[in-house]
Amino acid sequence: MALEAAPPVAPRRAVVTVPHRFEFSAPDRALLEQHVAAVNDAVRFQPERAADIAFTLLTAWAFSEPLTVACCSFSKAPLCPTMSAENTELHRHSATSLARGLREGKWTSVALTEHFLRRIREINPQIHAVPYVFEKEALGQARASDARRASGNVLSEIDGLPMTIKDAMRVKNSSSTYGTWLLRFYRPTGDSQLINILRKSGVVFLGRTAVPTWSFDWNCKNWLYPECVNPHNSSRTPGGSSGGAAAALASGLTPLELGSDVAGSLRYPAHCCGIYSLRTTDGWLPIDDFGPEIFGPLFRQLLTLGPMAAHVEDLALLLGRFASLIPERARPCAAPSGGPLKIAFSRDLLGVRTEPSSAALFDRFLGRLESRGHTLVEAKPPIDFSELYRDWGILAGHENVSAMPWIVRRPPLLAFYAWWTLNRRMGRGPFTTHFKNGLFASEADYAAACARRTVIFDTVDRFFAEHALWILPVSPSAAIPRSWSGKMIQTADGKFDYSTYLGSYLAPTTVLGTPVLTCPIGVDHDQMPVGVQIHGPRYSDRWLVRAVMDFDSLRTPARTRRPSY
Repeated sequence: MALEAAPPVAPRRAVVTVPHRFEFSAPDRALLEQHVAAVNDAVRFQPERAADIAFTLLTAWAFSEPLTVACCSFSKAPLCPTMSAENTELHRHSATSLARGLREGKWTSVALTEHFLRRIREINPQIHAVPYVFEKEALGQARASDARRASGNVLSEIDGLPMTIKDAMRVKNSSSTYGTWLLRFYRPTGDSQLINILRKSGVVFLGRTAVPTWSFDWNCKNWLYPECVNPHNSSRTPGGSSGGAAAALASGLTPLELGSDVAGSLRYPAHCCGIYSLRTTDGWLPIDDFGPEIFGPLFRQLLTLGPMAAHVEDLALLLGRFASLIPERARPCAAPSGGPLKIAFSRDLLGVRTEPSSAALFDRFLGRLESRGHTLVEAKPPIDFSELYRDWGILAGHENVSAMPWIVRRPPLLAFYAWWTLNRRMGRGPFTTHFKNGLFASEADYAAACARRTVIFDTVDRFFAEHALWILPVSPSAAIPRSWSGKMIQTADGKFDYSTYLGSYLAPTTVLGTPVLTCPIGVDHDQMPVGVQIHGPRYSDRWLVRAVMDFDSLRTPARTRRPSY
């Protein structure tokens, strides 16, 4: 599959002309030129369809030589009488609305795909969210979808819907670099299970979204392609590791994404960019084919995958395609019935307090929930979160090293890897200490941590038998300045190393195995989005999405802002 970068491209208008060297009778030439004039009118209003229109004309007249297409720049095309203003703002629609429009014939998959590809061409050079764009392939998939719809052979409710895919998942014959130059030429021989389901559902793949090196950071920087920036403020991070996905969604470059999370990679980018994400229940979606084929399974205990979207209802849209993957052992906990809920909340974890501006937004959000009849209780699962952090390190570190090539597992190289990946990029706090212990942990240590996690699941289930939800901040503050990996962060309570500041709310809560929906609740004093993470009972994923949709306070336009693109 050919890969095309997304360079800045000025909008263009194509003009189709009839070469005079062609011999036509006067009536034929007059008829042809009348047809060409009509085509040029259409091209003038829909420049992104110039190639399609020219091809249609070429086919209709079966010329022996191609038409001449002269291109010139233009400022802004007026609306075509047949195209509504609504269609020029397609990126502001939810994916659910776009899919409905496809079913109702309001627009075609080609029109949707061209719209988002044009957005990528115009905006991506400013934020670097989509390093690989599949323009030709996407348009081919869109045309195939429109043909299926015309013949009544629609594959699914999302057939023809465009979306992007994080550059950390296997997509057959396409770039899957995981943010490292070591895999810059890697092309998977097959799709992962989730990508295969999406492909069979008729989804149009627009391209791959940016990640940090090895998808292991809360920034979005690597040595392979330009650093992705936050679309709200280019000096801030979009988060990581699904930073490109969150930035693309916030900027209207894509309506849907599929991300992953081991220590906040779904939650922190959603928080930074003001969008929604769902870390699904541990063990629900298959992860054994997540990493490169040349490695073993990555993060068998902690990794989960999940949808990301600019609109909360779109999380359910993507979840619906994966419903058949729920394992037999996954018996959903009884989700609370309609009506007021008993909601637990925590303002901070592990001694890292939220910044005043974020804390005020959090309290205001809780107040809105309480005003709607929900009962709020300050409580958290009765677990030692320091011990939970240690177990996270043993599980994550041991599974990480187990998937490495054997030569890297040798002590000299492993020690260098630990220094390069942890001390240099993450600082010297608990995150680094626990993860490093996991790198050198024995099989017995790993088995003991797995056994303790089973007990934790039972404790969590009992907690959610009494509380419908548990809400806490995603991070102590809004998005931090980008490229701050490994640096000390100054707060009112003193200095914290990078991973302690960002990891304390994210890494330990991963071990709980619960579904976590991250949603925006407002903007801070710098006009940067702030979000919360909402945990629900295990296997209550779809109910959790419905519950957040029912929180009217979360759906008010004033809760956050969109980048001015």
